Amino acid sequence: MSAISLETGKRRWLSPVDIITLLFCGWILIYILIGNARVLDFGLHFASYLSIFTGVLLSAVLERWWEGREGWFYTVFRLLRALYPVLLFGYFYSSNYAFNRVLIPQWQDPFFMKIDQAIFGYLPSMEWGVRHSHWAISELFHGAYFCYYPMIAGLPLYLYLKDRKAFMELIFVLTFSFYIFYLMYSILPTIGGRYIPEAHELTKVYRAGPFTHIMALIYNQSQHWGGAFPSSHVGITIVLTIAGLRFTRRMGYVFVVISFFLSLSIAYCHYHWFIDAVGGIIVGIAAYYLGLWVYQKMLPVEAHQQ
Repeated sequence: MSAISLETGKRRWLSPVDIITLLFCGWILIYILIGNARVLDFGLHFASYLSIFTGVLLSAVLERWWEGREGWFYTVFRLLRALYPVLLFGYFYSSNYAFNRVLIPQWQDPFFMKIDQAIFGYLPSMEWGVRHSHWAISELFHGAYFCYYPMIAGLPLYLYLKDRKAFMELIFVLTFSFYIFYLMYSILPTIGGRYIPEAHELTKVYRAGPFTHIMALIYNQSQHWGGAFPSSHVGITIVLTIAGLRFTRRMGYVFVVISFFLSLSIAYCHYHWFIDAVGGIIVGIAAYYLGLWVYQKMLPVEAHQQ
């Protein structure tokens, strides 16, 4: 991955992704340290974020020391250096439950429920999946929701193999966008549709076909609460769709279809309020283009001249 230094004219060794990851982890460390009295498992998460912060610095140093070395070990190391944010997204999301009520102790879902009620006259997260419960419809929406997971790894890996410059841009913008969502989740505690006990139970029912079963399995195992507004599922799918349309048009067209059904699925599957999808679309588009602008600003001058 392209490296960048904080000092002009010297050997560049921290990549743009390293810099925003260090900033993100640094902020979370300060945030949970200040609000430690309201942080669940404070010691565990403080140690985890500090370890990630240290690991990013260490891996950047090792990359510089090992530059030009050949062999399978160094090839795997460089691949992990390039893709490491993708490996951390899951922990960053799931750990958010531990500190998302530091500033605001109460869940804010009643506010978002009222918005859905005002728009539809009912709650889509309670009605859609019950009214239209045919197994084929259930599979369509749960399948669309599930596609989020392979998309996160699939497009970056494809570009890593096909177009390294496009990959470096995507991995930065994707990481930047995730951090925007995670920062919002850390200060705005919302659960989504599962805030209602009946909806929570519906997310854990094994029925219909394989995708519905897979998602029920995930939600039966998940102990995570929070991270609902705006929907990162929708927002990150939008980010990947825009990137797909720019770099690999056919994949981008497939992503457009997935994005449409996924945006509806978050309410159909009882995971979110409908307004979470609207927020996800807006924040996803904004995060993509803001992230692209920041990335261009962080690139060394010589990269713009290539």
